[in-house]
Amino acid sequence: MTTKEHPNGKMAEQNLPQGASSPAQSVDESRRRFGKSGLAASGVILTLASQPVLGNWACQSPSGFQSGNASPHGLPPQCMGRTPGYWQAPNKNWPSPYTTGTCTNKDFPSSNNPLDWKGGTYFKDIFNCGGNGTRYRSACLPSKNGCTQTTPLSLMQVLLLGGSLDPYQLGAHIVAALLNAQMGWTPVLTVPAVKNMFNEWAAKGYYEPNAGVKWSAADIVTYLQTTMTL
Repeated sequence: MTTKEHPNGKMAEQNLPQGASSPAQSVDESRRRFGKSGLAASGVILTLASQPVLGNWACQSPSGFQSGNASPHGLPPQCMGRTPGYWQAPNKNWPSPYTTGTCTNKDFPSSNNPLDWKGGTYFKDIFNCGGNGTRYRSACLPSKNGCTQTTPLSLMQVLLLGGSLDPYQLGAHIVAALLNAQMGWTPVLTVPAVKNMFNEWAAKGYYEPNAGVKWSAADIVTYLQTTMTL
């Protein structure tokens, strides 16, 4: 388990991969799993340095991460992106032009129930919601009546989907990556690059950081986590 920031300044538990006891170890575990995927089978060996737990850390572009190549000139770029859990907090100011919407649960204004959030920037207005991306246009969200169909989903609602509604938490990590890029916290990932990453996956079922290399949803999430420090 590790922690994530809450509005009251306290830290709450956040799930990490089995056997990981810190964000840095989580990244290392993810890389090991990534190395056992199709990339490893093709002879690609990832040799990335361990990252610090807090603050800035070295990060790489998708193509550099895939190949394991370090920056050829001086120090590698430093990322300070934030995780989906960070951006879910209701007191976070999202970078313009993206907006959180409004939590309608007056008793629990920090609700993590997507049904409690209305308005805000819609996912479909930023990303391709055709093909594999259809699940992020609308969803039947669990409610006391079984489920409530919600169309369209906002960026905040996608951040909060979880479980089978967002396999591998791809939607949540893409939204976090978008906001991080807009803040200028991930020099290796611009807003257009984040959009292209998701849109290519939506259209093809995979994303190619380099020609002939195909990243699944799980691979994309593994990479995005290396750009997020908290």
